[in-house]
Amino acid sequence: MTANGPLGVGIIGLGGIGRIHAQAIREVPELGEVRAVARARDDALAACDLPVSMRRDIDGLLADDAVDVVAICTPSETHADLALQALAHGKHVVIEKPIALDAGAGRAVLDLADRSGLTVTGIAQRRFEPQNIELAALLASGALGRPLLAEVLVPWFRDDAYYRAAPWRAVRGGGGGSLANQGLHALDLALMLLGRAVEATGQSATVAHEIDVEDLTAATLRFASGAMGIIASTTGAHPGHEARVGVITTTGRFELEGDTIREWTFDRTQPESGRSAQSGASDPLAIGHAGHLSQWRDVLSAIRTGTRPQTTGRDAQHTSEVIAAIYRSADEGVAVTIEPID
Repeated sequence: MTANGPLGVGIIGLGGIGRIHAQAIREVPELGEVRAVARARDDALAACDLPVSMRRDIDGLLADDAVDVVAICTPSETHADLALQALAHGKHVVIEKPIALDAGAGRAVLDLADRSGLTVTGIAQRRFEPQNIELAALLASGALGRPLLAEVLVPWFRDDAYYRAAPWRAVRGGGGGSLANQGLHALDLALMLLGRAVEATGQSATVAHEIDVEDLTAATLRFASGAMGIIASTTGAHPGHEARVGVITTTGRFELEGDTIREWTFDRTQPESGRSAQSGASDPLAIGHAGHLSQWRDVLSAIRTGTRPQTTGRDAQHTSEVIAAIYRSADEGVAVTIEPID
């Protein structure tokens, strides 16, 4: 990076989600540009209009002085290890969800970033939708009353071919599952709106696919504020229906269906709904790149100015730990405490 030039970005993993990252970065040329790619097939490079000469192995990408920021877009179980390697090479890191599958590994990533003075963030694109930012501000200010209950429903569909295409999606412990892989962003939005969760209970089952990980989960949360949450997700709801996130307070209720506010009972003007018709309910790559674009613009600006990004690594890690707590509760049949992240 020159004094006023764009940050160099290296992408590890140029599958479907990696291509969304590449598209988003291409649209902020004044802030960043892709300079190296690892784990990228020729057809993926061509689809992103990137030259084959940009391809490196992982070690070569991490050692490349032209790379300032590493985007990790590989299977979930690899995220923490690759993040630690990138930080050890002095790179800032942007991680596709989740930061880590294990709380200890995720916290190790955050600790190394803190000690190195580097930025780590996890992708949480729903936190950048304008109506969600406004809703969170209204709730935080008390303008909508005291929050009582969050309701999250993710009735999506994935066919058997989806799980065969990437076996990690179907393996317990690999980061798959309807909650960890599909429901995470809706759950993360509920955490953005209502704040830190302190306790979780959960139940899970595999009913719609022959896979080794759940495709149906129901859970409850208790928030630090005293509010509660109801969370449900599945990948068996053919043909796939829009995710819903609702909040009930002491003065009313709102419900988001996708990025559209479908219900608003408060005695004040509601925020303007989003305008995206894109949804991952049936197709994981139909989400578009608008949210990624907003988050990349934010994180690259934060790195350049030495400020905190709008969504921090701790935000992303907390969401991962909430999901881990729900799965542990489902396995052990007990309520699980969610420890705060210092």
